[in-house]
Amino acid sequence: MAAENDARVAVDAELDDLDERFGDFELTETTVENDPAFYEHGLDRVRETGMLADASALVYDGRNRVLLVRHPDTPESWVTPGGGYEASDGSLVTTVIREVEEETGVRLAVTDVLFARVETIEHRDEQRSYPMLRLQFAARGDRPASAANDDEILEARWFADPPTDFENNDLTAPRPMETHAEPACRARRTTPRNAKNGRLH
Repeated sequence: MAAENDARVAVDAELDDLDERFGDFELTETTVENDPAFYEHGLDRVRETGMLADASALVYDGRNRVLLVRHPDTPESWVTPGGGYEASDGSLVTTVIREVEEETGVRLAVTDVLFARVETIEHRDEQRSYPMLRLQFAARGDRPASAANDDEILEARWFADPPTDFENNDLTAPRPMETHAEPACRARRTTPRNAKNGRLH
């Protein structure tokens, strides 16, 4: 279970770094149960990157417009840009800066943590688990938006008035991660916590 333990250490370290940089932020925890195949798929990602995590950003420009994107698989929905953690990132601040620039061409200045959630992924048949960290940041940016450099983005645009069906990725109802895109899982508990309180066990 070395990979599971390494993931816990990495998530705790990331939360500590964010707390040091941004101060207190809302942290919630929930537990989901995955079948063995999806569990191992996510664990392979942990082994590759050291941490299973993703980050999005609620980005505003100097004219108080919000930056949104559409994906080819859900072209009717506008969402905040972001993506998954890579080992070369080193932190989720770097992840969100990289992902948003790749998806929209906009370079960010990250200003705060809006939400954080730790999902404990449990193996359905064994006493095993590892954490997944999901974040949304507040950020500022001012470049023109373009999805020309990312095949995974259908369109990127600044909105003075966001569309009525805008799905804010505020972690209250996040999109599924690729690592367990169709998991057999169920949420069991969500507990608000302060980032300076207890860590993962």
